Amino acid sequence: MSKAQGTRAEPSIDAESGRSRMDALGDGGQHIDAEGVGPHTDAEGDIRPHIAVVGAGILGTILALRLAQGGARVTLLERAPTPGGLAGAIDFSGHRVDRFYHVIVPSDQRMIALTDELGLRDQLSFTPVGVGFFVDGKMYPFNGIGDFLRFPPLSPLGRARLAWFVLYCQLRRNFKALERKPLKRWLTRHCGRRVVERIWRPLLDSRFNARHDELPATYLWARTNRMRSARDSGSSGETMGCLRGGHETLVLAATERARELGVELRFGAGVEGLVYESGAKVGGVRVDGRDEHFDLTIPTLQPPGLKHLLPEELQPLLEAYPERYLGVVCLILKLRRSLLPYYSVNICDPTPITTVVETSHVVGTEHTDGLRLAYLPKYCDPGSPEFNEDDDSIYRRFTEMLGRLVPDFGEEDVVDWTVQRAPLVEPVHALGHEPRTAPVWPGIEGLALASASQIYPRLLNGESVVELAERVAAEALQRTPARTASPTAAI
Repeated sequence: MSKAQGTRAEPSIDAESGRSRMDALGDGGQHIDAEGVGPHTDAEGDIRPHIAVVGAGILGTILALRLAQGGARVTLLERAPTPGGLAGAIDFSGHRVDRFYHVIVPSDQRMIALTDELGLRDQLSFTPVGVGFFVDGKMYPFNGIGDFLRFPPLSPLGRARLAWFVLYCQLRRNFKALERKPLKRWLTRHCGRRVVERIWRPLLDSRFNARHDELPATYLWARTNRMRSARDSGSSGETMGCLRGGHETLVLAATERARELGVELRFGAGVEGLVYESGAKVGGVRVDGRDEHFDLTIPTLQPPGLKHLLPEELQPLLEAYPERYLGVVCLILKLRRSLLPYYSVNICDPTPITTVVETSHVVGTEHTDGLRLAYLPKYCDPGSPEFNEDDDSIYRRFTEMLGRLVPDFGEEDVVDWTVQRAPLVEPVHALGHEPRTAPVWPGIEGLALASASQIYPRLLNGESVVELAERVAAEALQRTPARTASPTAAI
């Protein structure tokens, strides 16, 4: 058993052609890296609005695609050498795997429609999976009404109150009144103190780094509604879906479609800041020491990253965003066998990890030569010690907890492992913070702001990110008119 060397994602190679999938994006004369690329010059007679999208994660990639489909001229700028961001993949000792785990549920209509549009529907599959609960040192299945009725950690009254709470969340459509209700108080009212202390509090502790008093009731309301469709099939457990090759497959396909529509792809672009002009106007982006001018600039960075792009005069725009963000430290194990019959485990005992997700129950093992994958994440604040902790220490502590969940687990089960870290994964929308979401249009000419921090009350996932990208693209196309053709262009 050895640790995988190197955690940076590298372009994957097509086995038949021997070409990198990223190389393919260079066909057609589009810029793939920023080396030697100077400021753009408008094509003579091109009256389309020229829009810069900064960041090539799912949000930026789909945003660029939709803008191009709407008739805009688009430049996509990304500092990394490949697109994808948190939805990207890594080379894990010879196997291409998701850097972090992702799923699609049956209600993710935009994600499913996007796979159709990009010709990926045959690579999308759904699988019934199980869920487990680990309470007081014991593992319990939690799949279907039978398991629920027999769930020993709760009394019959506790089980009845928990069932009522789930039904109440699924039937409630208006979330406005929940925005000002503290989550724990709301949970106690509907579930009772015993259920909260036995189930909800330990789950929230591990998910929010033991700081969840600031959460509004909308958090669990949104989570319960998202997962409802995963149980609508009538089968026990939940139904989860994935794309063959992970979310990276979607990002690369969207990037290729955007390239075909004329989007200028600029990977390895050193975006240094926004070009701020007199009259409170953003005129473009400074890239690798040179100013490039655009009719509209749309950064898709989370606010801590956006801070470094905004000039001093625009720093007050950050006050509209959440103040707290969660990151994740995730141990990925490549295993010789399945450890659990569950896709994920809810851990209600003291734990250094948030959960265990054995993704092979959904993604299969064809791409890993029969070996299985398990993700052990710890969600924590960016300043948490886990971000500076030695990888070997992370492995020891996290697998020690895994040994409690799976008593017959041993190091002989592990073929390889790697630790992935992301200090900025999701915002925490705290009680009382106004506005609830920062505006896309902050009142600065030439600037729109779109980031995962503006997704609320829905949970942050592929579906909600695609929804935001499509909404911002539609608004940008309406607000950014075509240029007036110059007299010389008309001759």
